[in-house]
Amino acid sequence: MLIAGFLPESFVDWRGKIVATVFTYGCNFRCPFCHNYTLVKEKPRKILAPEKVVESIASMKDWIDGVCITGGEPTLHDDIVVFVKELSKIVPVKLDTNGTRPDILSSLLPYLEYVAMDVKAPPEKYKEMAGVAVNMEAVEKSMKIIMTRAKDYEFRTTYVPMLKKEDIVKISRWIAGAKRYVIQQFSTTGGTLDPKFSQLIPHSKEYLRNTCKSISSRVDECIIANV
Repeated sequence: MLIAGFLPESFVDWRGKIVATVFTYGCNFRCPFCHNYTLVKEKPRKILAPEKVVESIASMKDWIDGVCITGGEPTLHDDIVVFVKELSKIVPVKLDTNGTRPDILSSLLPYLEYVAMDVKAPPEKYKEMAGVAVNMEAVEKSMKIIMTRAKDYEFRTTYVPMLKKEDIVKISRWIAGAKRYVIQQFSTTGGTLDPKFSQLIPHSKEYLRNTCKSISSRVDECIIANV
């Protein structure tokens, strides 16, 4: 398993909690708006040993609420199941995923307290927003697995300016009945994978709020984040 970064304390990676964050290296997407692009296109300067990360988290267990595993795409690493199982014996674990490896996701669920799955766009715009051709059957399978088996979860979409209200409405129909849908403000802080995206102007807060209000009847909870 390739761990490219470890943050001992984060207030933003699991809403309402103080967590340690583990960053895995590599991703099968090339989202042009990605702000963690160094985990995609640059070789990590240092790879952290999983057992050392587990030891570090164990030493902090009395003052953190859990650990978030993000990337990159964590499920690309087949040995992540063993890693998460060990962590779950120490603290609650949250996973961030793009949902492209439903079988790995399914194996992880018994050890996860929370899953956050990115839904990049409605199906017809997925390739544009993911930067690559995507196995949509795998994405839909992950959605179903999460909605029926996850202990707690959210679907989330970064509201890139190319996406309009009608796109979010389509996504809300796709995930109708979901427990939680998070609409994240687009940000260029730290740059983007495609430099052209750094020049885009985010939708206004009011536009985000109106969009959330328009789809609130299809999900149990709609949340605006990073505004």
